[in-house]
Amino acid sequence: MSLSYHIVQRPDKHKDAEEGATLYYGQVRVRQTVSFDRLCETIADRSTASKGDVQLVIDGLLHVLSQNLAEGNVVQVGDFGNFRMNAGSSGAATAEEFTTSLFKNGKIIFTPGAKLKQLTEDLKFEKITPLPSEEDDTSGGDDEEQDGPVVQ
Repeated sequence: MSLSYHIVQRPDKHKDAEEGATLYYGQVRVRQTVSFDRLCETIADRSTASKGDVQLVIDGLLHVLSQNLAEGNVVQVGDFGNFRMNAGSSGAATAEEFTTSLFKNGKIIFTPGAKLKQLTEDLKFEKITPLPSEEDDTSGGDDEEQDGPVVQ
């Protein structure tokens, strides 16, 4: 399996770039989004668990994951990887001036396990032809999330 990509032209934002200069970038395209329902069906097909059992286990995992992350714990999910919470803050001139209101919104950080990390190292790419409405796309970045069709 390979990731689909197309070429997009974007402004050159290097500090030495001439005004109006552009570069060409590869932009990965999502083929489709797999729905939660479909995910549970696929897992059930590969095990002795029913689709409902799979849904219950994943719902339970989300509940326990949420509880532990809210308490500041790292949650290890076997070979899948680890989840943890993080939050940055604005600075204060002195320690006494620092208040919790200086914290920014928290975020959940996922660190993939060895098997998923290996997947990112063995990537293959397949060039596709963009849709006509995408050919002049100059928005977004290299990691912009693109939604494809949803598989129910």
